[in-house]
Amino acid sequence: MRAMTKSPLRLAKQALAAGKRTLPKYSSPYSRHDFTQPQLFAILILKYFLKTDFRGIEVLLTEWPELRRVLGLKKVPDYSTLWYAHQRLLKDTRFERLLTTVFEQARQAQLIGEKPTVAIDATGLESRHVSAHYVHRKGYRRFKRKKWPKLTVVAHTATHLIAGVVVGQGPSPDSPQFPDAIRQAATHLHPDRVLGDKGYDGEHNHRLCREELGIRSTIIPINKRNRGRKWPKTKYRRQMRRRFFKRKYGQRWQVESVFSRHKRRLGSALTTRSETTRRNEILFRVLTHNLMILRRTS
Repeated sequence: MRAMTKSPLRLAKQALAAGKRTLPKYSSPYSRHDFTQPQLFAILILKYFLKTDFRGIEVLLTEWPELRRVLGLKKVPDYSTLWYAHQRLLKDTRFERLLTTVFEQARQAQLIGEKPTVAIDATGLESRHVSAHYVHRKGYRRFKRKKWPKLTVVAHTATHLIAGVVVGQGPSPDSPQFPDAIRQAATHLHPDRVLGDKGYDGEHNHRLCREELGIRSTIIPINKRNRGRKWPKTKYRRQMRRRFFKRKYGQRWQVESVFSRHKRRLGSALTTRSETTRRNEILFRVLTHNLMILRRTS
């Protein structure tokens, strides 16, 4: 497990470097060119790191000359400029390209081994700030939520970097998000082993990993499904029943640690309301999480 930086200046340098390697300098040749896209990207990463809003990060930049120097800012962008950048910067395939850049830098820093192991799981995020104490005192049923933002991740167990992300809504079964998340992770990490809990038990998930993506090992415990059968009929589920590697499966808890670190450092509640802006917020939080781990050490 690699520690997450607590330095805004180091994170700003890392985010700016990732933005320069991935994003075009300006969104349009006809724009005012007051700020580059890598600068705006780094400011938005700092916004989530410092757990503030668009007006808050504007004030912090105004009062923090050293941070402006690190970002190369001659003046401070208005909060509305940051809001529009938040809506624009991760459009199309830019999130995928930024994630690719993160893992290229991780390999250069020798954080990724030859045979990486990944673990997949899902968690729920709060859709609004609600006092947990008040809900407990008044009774959960009265405040029962019908839906909540759901985040499915594929995490590298050795570093806690997030390699695959699917944003959805809960409550819902976990297995349908498995193909998209694991395909995304395979493009960035090329895992050797995949770990998942019973929610991902299915022959199609094993077959996808082993036969299509070339992943050597999948360790997913059998979900008995109340059918009374002692032995599954299909090939890979029978392998799980015949010989289950409990010791290696024990590393699946690393993805739970990823969620714990993510929520402790970046918060468990989202601040946006619409589906599109919530998705952007979650993707920015994932990039912030990764860049905090991939901090500059020099």
